[in-house]
Amino acid sequence: MDFTYNDSQQMLHDSVDRFLTDKHDLVARQKLLGDPAAEAVLWREMAELGWIGAAFPEEVGGYSSSPVDAMIVMERFGRHLVTAPYLMTAIVCGRLLIAGERVALIEQVIAGEARLALAAGSTHVLRSPEHHSFTAVPAGNGWTISGRMPVVIGGDVADQLIVAARTAGALGDRHGLALFLVDAADVARRSFRMIDGHGAAEVVIEGLTLAADAVIGEVGGGVALVELALDHGIAGACGEALGSMGHLVPATAEYTRTREQYGAPLAKFQVLQHRMADMYIQTETARSMTYVASLSLDAEPKERARILSAAKAQIGKSGKFVGYQAVQLHGGMGVSEELDIGHHYIRLTTLNQLFGDTAFHLRRFAAAGAAA
Repeated sequence: MDFTYNDSQQMLHDSVDRFLTDKHDLVARQKLLGDPAAEAVLWREMAELGWIGAAFPEEVGGYSSSPVDAMIVMERFGRHLVTAPYLMTAIVCGRLLIAGERVALIEQVIAGEARLALAAGSTHVLRSPEHHSFTAVPAGNGWTISGRMPVVIGGDVADQLIVAARTAGALGDRHGLALFLVDAADVARRSFRMIDGHGAAEVVIEGLTLAADAVIGEVGGGVALVELALDHGIAGACGEALGSMGHLVPATAEYTRTREQYGAPLAKFQVLQHRMADMYIQTETARSMTYVASLSLDAEPKERARILSAAKAQIGKSGKFVGYQAVQLHGGMGVSEELDIGHHYIRLTTLNQLFGDTAFHLRRFAAAGAAA
């Protein structure tokens, strides 16, 4: 399988990297975390550069020729620790908008005029779409939604929420879940930053009445749609983690060449050379699995789930190893605020949990293989 980028993909990779190198170093990132207006400006710039459109195929107005395009953007975002809600808005919610044929809203997202968040499952790690935090009951020709979700990733800046609410059945049933498009102004939100700097919000909905056309897809068929969106999210998260690992390996190697101990650079010690070799091997293993995951998003659902879980399990294992070794080899500097090493380790740790951790995906991989 050829993993070489084509010309347009290489141009996308280089343009994202150049822009973020110039405008999104660690100091700029820290300023953005406390300046929502500046974050909104950055989001519009990303739209103007075509990055958001890279997550949408050409037939719906985007610029993507392959799911690899969105992975390329996420990989560079991981390298530069970008906290913009690209993963949730463009990749996860974008896939739901495509399934629901929400053409007008897709155009707004691509133009940088709308940001979205997904309120689904029972926890913010979004690993079990058959679970729910919200319920919906018929109300005339529409629906009335109620519920609370303590952590909705990207919910702090979202203009619209896609809410998964149970309309029938019990907790854990695959049938009976519907997706609703909800204006964020109509819900109660408490915004905050997570440990990795990404924004989130507690969302509370109390007796909100929606028209019938707020439903995305078919009533009762929301689980399959969310599973598809989360698989795209897994591919994006793998790309972001790969970007972090791809930075940590050369950054750690450079540090060990300049840091001296016992009268010699750390890089001279064979045991540390072996550690860095293992970091490189783990990163390259993660790279191949990330590419395979992105190229498998159009596969049949069971095969897609099997491959995406294999990739996510490997990314979790590799990210934990590479991040831990990078911190250890940097010593106290590895956990300082002034160096990006610790920030990458934190993000790799949260990415392992997002959409299900290594243990969860090993079980999902086994189940998908048994069902094949």
